[in-house]
Formats: sequence, structure tokens, C-alpha cells
Amino acid sequence: MASNILSHVVSDLCIGKPAVRVLPQSTPIAAALATLRDGADPFVFVDAAPSDGKKTATVSVVKVSVAEILCYVCGDSGNLGDPAAALSRPVSVLTAAVGDHGVTRRVDPQMSLLDAIDVLLANNSQSLVVPLHVRTGRKKHHHVSAVSAASGAVNYCLLTQQDIVRHLFGSISLFSRVAALTISSLGLIRRDVHAVNVDDDALDAIPLLRRSIGCGTAVAVVADDSALVGEICPGVLGSCDVESVSAAFAALSAGDAMTYIDCYFSPPEFLLRSIRARLTDKGLYAMCDLMDAAYTTDGATLSSSASSSDEESPLARSGRARRMSSGSFRWRSTEDVAACHAENSLVAVMAQALAHRVGHVWVVDEITGALVGVVSCADVLAVLRDHLRPECYSDDL
Repeated sequence: MASNILSHVVSDLCIGKPAVRVLPQSTPIAAALATLRDGADPFVFVDAAPSDGKKTATVSVVKVSVAEILCYVCGDSGNLGDPAAALSRPVSVLTAAVGDHGVTRRVDPQMSLLDAIDVLLANNSQSLVVPLHVRTGRKKHHHVSAVSAASGAVNYCLLTQQDIVRHLFGSISLFSRVAALTISSLGLIRRDVHAVNVDDDALDAIPLLRRSIGCGTAVAVVADDSALVGEICPGVLGSCDVESVSAAFAALSAGDAMTYIDCYFSPPEFLLRSIRARLTDKGLYAMCDLMDAAYTTDGATLSSSASSSDEESPLARSGRARRMSSGSFRWRSTEDVAACHAENSLVAVMAQALAHRVGHVWVVDEITGALVGVVSCADVLAVLRDHLRPECYSDDL
């Protein structure tokens, strides 16, 4: 069994995966958003080639998602005051804001699975890009050369930490020595969680959201007694429009913003009126207009004090369909969180994360429900990788 795992290369896990989209750095942010809306995956990639034209074999692209763009718009008062101008800027401004945590390394298709895990863990990366095979005129498959890869004239697919954990989960019996141990005994619970209170301003969650993206986790939303209420998850934000969600974050509390995301495709009139009123109070008139345009809603209707049913709501009539993802994320409620207890086994936590298609599982107190910590996919991967070291698997070969 162990020999099968050790013989795998990264291209084995890329079979059937779609090619990622790589945009030039000059692409306007608004155009990148349009690409995100048109596609099935919750992210695009920006060419990270150095401006001096030098080639690099390590850094390939920077991953950009709706969550990163949200952090960019809401993380600066100037952008909030003129969001249209912010979205007209080139996407290269996002690569600077994302920083090293957004860099996705390019690896050779024949790299061993274990070496790929080591690259992910050593660089604190959430994913890798793998060159896809290309066809020649003779219809033979060849691996992409280093020259063509460096020029960008090649397609890539994305290999995430979750992809590898899912693959290893298929051979969970190989990890029987650790799979039944509790996450507490394995030291997997991280206490330094990113969390906001339900009554905090939603904008307070923005810097935490930016950090959680780099950690592959989310922002927990907690009550006054520290009980876990829900989360603000980058994967869930991938199904939303930046324009309208930015307005919600600029106007609402963290708890209300989470509610807004949950009912995003048919929000109640009272919530929309509240957002518009608070944006107006803050002088964010351009944000009001952008939100109206995003929903193709008459601003006068939102400003009216007349009540209406959800069925009469202009947003309900717009008939937006939920966008499902073919990648590592799917639509789900922000309250549909993956949570466990400290005495749950490693295999149970892995199953929980894979079922929710997330890279983290919150740890809560079994009695009070208070947030205790979080288990990240990276930490689980590190435990599994340690178990595959020669001194651990030699008896199984």
C-alpha cells in the first residue's frame, strides 16, 4: 500500500482537472471579476513574471479570488469612496496586496507526490500549478518544456492541499497508527484563530479575512460568550459579487454581513434599505450606486419606505442562479461550518473537512460550544507526511 503512495507523481492527481486561467498583470480588476463570474472556479491567476523580464523557475502565478478583491476594495477608505475607480485599476495592484501568501509555485509534472507535499509545507502554500500535457501535430503527448512553460504559452492545472488530503484519505488504512488518535493528542489545534464578534463592524473582519486566506482558513463569527455562530469563508464569497458584498461590509455588522451573504441571491428589502441608509450616512454614495447596478435595481425602490414581500423584491425578480464550483469549493451557507471537538479523531476531522470542501475545521468546546481553535489542512498534511517517512512506512513495504 505504501509503495503505491510513494510511486505517485503530481500529474497522477491532475487527471481530469480543468486548466486554470492566467491573466496578464495589465488586466483591469473589473475584467478579472468578469472572468470569475463567467467561469466555474472561484479564482483566477495573474502572471507573476518579474517586471525586469528575468525568468524564474519557482514563482509562477498569483492566485486571486473574490475574497482578495473584497479585501482590496474594503481595506482602503479611498477605494470605498470610489469603488468604480478601484475596480478599473490593473490587477497587478492585487498581486502586491496579496503578498507572498498568494504566490503559487509551478512544479514539474513528474515531481513525486511526497516532494510536492514538502514544497507546499516548506513555502506555506495552499496550492501548486502543474503544466498540463500538450498535443503535437502527430497527436503524441509530451510534457511541456521549461522554455514554453516560462513563456506562459502553456496550460496549467491547480493542485491544492485538499486534493492531496483527499487522495491520501483514499488510503487511510495506511495511516492507521495516527488516524485514530485525537487531534488534541496530535497537537493539531491552533489557538490563534481569526475571529470577530457578531456585533463588530464587518470592516473589522477584512484584515482578518486577508490573513485567513493566506492560512487556508476563514474568519470565525462568535457571540459574546465566544460560542461559534458562523464564519466568513473565502470559498462562500466566491459565489458573490464584489460590488454588492463590499457595500454590505461597509454598512453592516459582522453578524448582519454574514446574514446578507446567506440570503445573497434574494435578500429581504429591510436589509437592503438598512445597507443603503448606512452607506448614505457615511457619505458612500458611489458604493450605493454600485450596489444598485450590481443588482440591476432601481435606487428609488430601495429608498422607498413602502414595504414589500420577498416575491415583490426587485432582487427576487432578477432571478440570479447560484454559481456552483467545479473546484475545491461549493455553495454553502456561512452557518454551515465544519466543526469538531478536541477529542475527535484525526480521521473524523479529515472526513469533516472533505465533506465541506474546506481547508479548515473549527474546534469548539463540547459543552459550551465556545470556539477553542482550528485545525488546518496544512497541519493535517504535515502529520500524514511525517507518517510516510522511511522509518514509519518501512514495515509496510
